[in-house]
Amino acid sequence: MSDHYKLHSTSNQSATVETRVLSRTSITQLALMSEIVQNPNQPEASVKITLVHQRKAKNGLWENEMSVPLSALRAGEAKKFSLNSEQTFKLHNELLNLYTIGDGIGVQPGNLDIIVTERNKAAVITSLLSQGYADDIWAALAETNPDLVTRLSYAQIQLERRKALELFQDQLSEESSENFWQEFFESNKWIFGYGLNYQILETVETQPRYGGTRVDGRGMQKGDFLQRTSAEIKFTVLVEIKKPDTQLVGRATYRNGAHDLGSELIGGVSQLHANCSKWEKEGAQTEENRERLSGESTYTLQPKGILVIGHTSQLDTISKRNSFELFRRNLSNPEIITFDELFERARFILEHTDTQDTVPKPVIEEGPEYDIDIPF
Repeated sequence: MSDHYKLHSTSNQSATVETRVLSRTSITQLALMSEIVQNPNQPEASVKITLVHQRKAKNGLWENEMSVPLSALRAGEAKKFSLNSEQTFKLHNELLNLYTIGDGIGVQPGNLDIIVTERNKAAVITSLLSQGYADDIWAALAETNPDLVTRLSYAQIQLERRKALELFQDQLSEESSENFWQEFFESNKWIFGYGLNYQILETVETQPRYGGTRVDGRGMQKGDFLQRTSAEIKFTVLVEIKKPDTQLVGRATYRNGAHDLGSELIGGVSQLHANCSKWEKEGAQTEENRERLSGESTYTLQPKGILVIGHTSQLDTISKRNSFELFRRNLSNPEIITFDELFERARFILEHTDTQDTVPKPVIEEGPEYDIDIPF
């Protein structure tokens, strides 16, 4: 989409813009009269405007309606000029285009035909953001097009999640530490998603002390995450994070094709059993913890445990696959999920909440006579 503007220079510092119409009926219209100016004291202030009500004359031409100057008003009298939402939105777009022209080429001698494209607008917005006008831009958008603000916000969230998912995939093949994964999941809580058993999980505290006097204080046992399900009534969930290269199975095999399990896997399950028990009996029962969590409608009853460990690529034989899957399937608690399974779950969440197709995409159109390309 593009807009066509005609300019006529009136001096070295100013150029008039052909009248633009914000709204029109069969006999009246609201016109926008504007100038591009060079303001040495404030270069970014490159536009002047006047809004005029016009009426169609018998000869078919538009004439300005008579107005009363402010100096003629008596004490207590007021002069009001209102725009409806459509007129306000059109004015917003016109101003954006005019500032695109003012910042892009400024005042040029002679007559100019200018095409303003979405690419130009994006460049101006980028420039304004870099100058510290982000709050003003968002406020103006929220005023004129709140739905667009919402869609742009979701699009930004999706962009950040896509970046996180790319990092997740890259690190699956790296020898990253447990601390890296703890920090990564803390920064990207959405990855636990619509959750295990499709319950949304929220982090209550990272590195909680299960046996301490407070959930964020010191204690005898420390875990990676204390989370909770999301609903009106919430229940605590304990999460332990290992590494993608942590071995799920060992090398030894037994009769009937059974395969031994990795020591870190067995240790992680035992650790979660102990932590869940400790949290239920001690950590969740301290006065401060109980008051804090119950105030958020969060309760502890045989807390669920989640162990994130290993990668299914390790299961390269039937005996390994069967031994691992039968082991975790017959566990009521904790739930065991591998890093690549968690990655696929996160990708599923991202793909099924993708908003990029609902956000307007810039369309670049070249003008037949003069197309602005603003360098920033």
